[in-house]
Amino acid sequence: MNRFGLHSLGWLLCIIGLAAYVQHQMINTIFVESRNDFKHLYIAGYLAWHGGDMYNPEMMFRSANLLLSDDPSVPVAINPFVYPPFFAVTLIPMTFLSYDAAWLVFNLLSHFAYLASLALLIRIFRKESEPETIWWGILLIFSAAFFPLQRSFWAGQMNTYMLLCIAAAAYALHRKQDAQAGLWLGVGAAIKVSPAFLLVYLLYKRKWKGFLAGTILLAVSVCISISLLGWQVHAEFIQETRQMSYGSSTWAEQGAQFHLEPHNQAPSAVWYRFLSQSNKSRGIIDAPALAKIMSYLTALLIGFGLIMVTRPRQNKSQQWEFSLWCIAMLLLPSLMWDHYLVQALIVVALALRVTLEGRVRMIWLLALAIWLCMVPYNYWLESRSDGWGVFLAAPKLYGLLCLSLFLLINPYRLDDADATPDE
Repeated sequence: MNRFGLHSLGWLLCIIGLAAYVQHQMINTIFVESRNDFKHLYIAGYLAWHGGDMYNPEMMFRSANLLLSDDPSVPVAINPFVYPPFFAVTLIPMTFLSYDAAWLVFNLLSHFAYLASLALLIRIFRKESEPETIWWGILLIFSAAFFPLQRSFWAGQMNTYMLLCIAAAAYALHRKQDAQAGLWLGVGAAIKVSPAFLLVYLLYKRKWKGFLAGTILLAVSVCISISLLGWQVHAEFIQETRQMSYGSSTWAEQGAQFHLEPHNQAPSAVWYRFLSQSNKSRGIIDAPALAKIMSYLTALLIGFGLIMVTRPRQNKSQQWEFSLWCIAMLLLPSLMWDHYLVQALIVVALALRVTLEGRVRMIWLLALAIWLCMVPYNYWLESRSDGWGVFLAAPKLYGLLCLSLFLLINPYRLDDADATPDE
């Protein structure tokens, strides 16, 4: 097919993809939403402005009844605010709007962040000879059917904003601007702790400017939040962070045990559901201590494998290594809701780049990985919370593992200088 034919095909895919995206992701998530996570973001901003403690369950529920009295799911569906205090400060302007208006603004900005992320990833992975419309068309069609993305929009989650930080950092690394990459990851870590793991990647790869820039920005964010919210709020945040330590994730004051929830896709959650018995899951035996041991062993295996395959002086591209670190960032914590997979879109874009290179092995593995990651799933069926059936409740985990295996079998070895020109 000549270049003109590829452009025509690209425009056709773009039109189909954009129409499907608007229908399935934008319209559906605006009018059929749960706002499950947005609620506690809105409340946290309110408490930050009024000198309250967003880590205090009583204050959260009292504020929910005050601000969201028209929502029939309040106070039942209020989650703990587990983000850094600085994030609560950034949420203050949103509380100057009504709850419904704030939700609309937040949702539209979430879509903007996602589409901006796609633009950055295309600039990283597209080659000059490839029509940009082909990339947009493929990724928009994928996005329209990507159920974790829909769940993220429904709930009012932060995944698209985290994806933007990750994609911007990857783009900065692509352009050899390490300091800018560190700043973007520092912004992400100031909002949600997990991107700090990617600052460790900069340290491991001896990108000193990037690591220092990100660390300084993170330290400045802590100083700002301390000056505005005080020490006590930060002490409460540290206490809540301990409840989310590896191998468990709880909201003790409310009796919640998130590491046992059926829709938690983290490896440690699978072990806990399989090797312990509770009102949420009935594993083959009741041995939570063994579950914790297996969780730690799995984490050590993931960490050791990551270090080995991305060790210095290997003929692997920076994008390939960074993508594997993004996968580990999702796999290592005790929490990985299925909508977290939105943050793995950089891995999907890399897999597309590898596939377009040709001569890939086990392409069926990539197809299986994408299907498992994107398919809608009912985690609450009783058969998926009993005995060996608990393994059926983690399809997104298996999809992410298949995606990782595909990249390990087909390492992307091109030098960064051979990637698409950006000018």
